[in-house]
Amino acid sequence: MTMTTPTDERRSITDRIAESMLDHHGDMYGDERERLHWYEGIATAAGVQWLTVPSACAVMVWIGGRPTVVPLVVVLLALYLPLILCTAYVHRRQVTIAPRTWSAKRILWTVAYALPYVVFTVGAMAPFATHARPLRATVVGGIIGAAVAVAWLAVMTIRRRRREATVQPDAE
Repeated sequence: MTMTTPTDERRSITDRIAESMLDHHGDMYGDERERLHWYEGIATAAGVQWLTVPSACAVMVWIGGRPTVVPLVVVLLALYLPLILCTAYVHRRQVTIAPRTWSAKRILWTVAYALPYVVFTVGAMAPFATHARPLRATVVGGIIGAAVAVAWLAVMTIRRRRREATVQPDAE
């Protein structure tokens, strides 16, 4: 698996972290085929963690209440920072992160990944709310944020389709 790396003057912190973590020479994961399978396994494990850790935090904040909020926020941040690194890494490699299409499977997984954060946020706010108003504001803010995210993803998908249509003319 050949990987192009930016020149030294263009190497970002993200590039340097990835370079230290990835196995470009087969020292840790073997040849190209073996390395691909390891990376598939690692991606699968990460996907499972991206679903289970926030879900566990959402359940724990509702059970544990106020004393659990800060430690669980730290856990979620520790999970979320590598997600940001991952997105920055693939974006820097000029990989389009917008989906081509929104299949039922993609929508289901997107909701499954996002829902625990919503449940966690409401559960984290509940112990601090002396009345229902802050909780309503949290829910309304979450709905607005979700609507903005969906609109942004729709625009990104449309842009990707247009870009690909201009690059690859239809063969008739």
